[in-house]
Amino acid sequence: MKYSMFSWFGYFMKFEDRIKIIADAGFEEAMISWEDEFEPWALKKEEFPELVRKNGLGITNIHAPFIGYSDIWTASRMEIKPKLQMFKDYLKDCQAFEIPAMVMHTNDLDEFEPDLDKGLAFFSELADAAEKYDVDLAVENVSRQHLLCYLLDQINAPRFGMCYDSSHDFLEEQNCGRILKKYRDRIKALHLSDNDFKADRHWIPGEGSIPLDQVMAEILTVPTITTISYEVLANEDWREKEPLDFARAVLESLKTES
Repeated sequence: MKYSMFSWFGYFMKFEDRIKIIADAGFEEAMISWEDEFEPWALKKEEFPELVRKNGLGITNIHAPFIGYSDIWTASRMEIKPKLQMFKDYLKDCQAFEIPAMVMHTNDLDEFEPDLDKGLAFFSELADAAEKYDVDLAVENVSRQHLLCYLLDQINAPRFGMCYDSSHDFLEEQNCGRILKKYRDRIKALHLSDNDFKADRHWIPGEGSIPLDQVMAEILTVPTITTISYEVLANEDWREKEPLDFARAVLESLKTES
């Protein structure tokens, strides 16, 4: 089993310094956000892959930026066309930079009335693009998990699946592992972390109340899952300590023998 950590984990540091921390902690891979970083350490996203690999890490996936996901379900075909092309370009970037998967959301947190046909048309085209570029498209379980369930039921493309986020899953009582049990064979990416059932904390596993032993029991039954990936954020107490100690604690939190 390989282990991966998201490139932003709560410490305000240069991108390359954060990546070095992940490597020095003992991870084999990193997940990266696919958007430029700005001042005081401006860096183009196209420079990320070389910096990650220079530190001896593989790249698990990219995370598409937060650019108004709810529009997918409400905007007209003409209005949404530029955004659809943008996501297709991100998938093409994955092929160009030899990155195996892209993670994206279904929707934002704001209230809206989804048009299921519009959402299905959008994600179906992206699923086709993922097949074209031979890249996995992993849609994350955020709020309104029924929208992701709908997409997983409707789109059977081999490259289309779920990014399972444990912190998101255990924020609403009606969820709490249901989507994992039903769609575990559709997992294309993981965002593992913990919370206190009150907010999306993204704590280190073991710092909150999520039954991650049960979560991992489900995940480890899927033979295609070969990387355990963490999306975690250092809390105030951790930010008073060394980031390397934080990253090492993350790595050890769900370590398996296999």
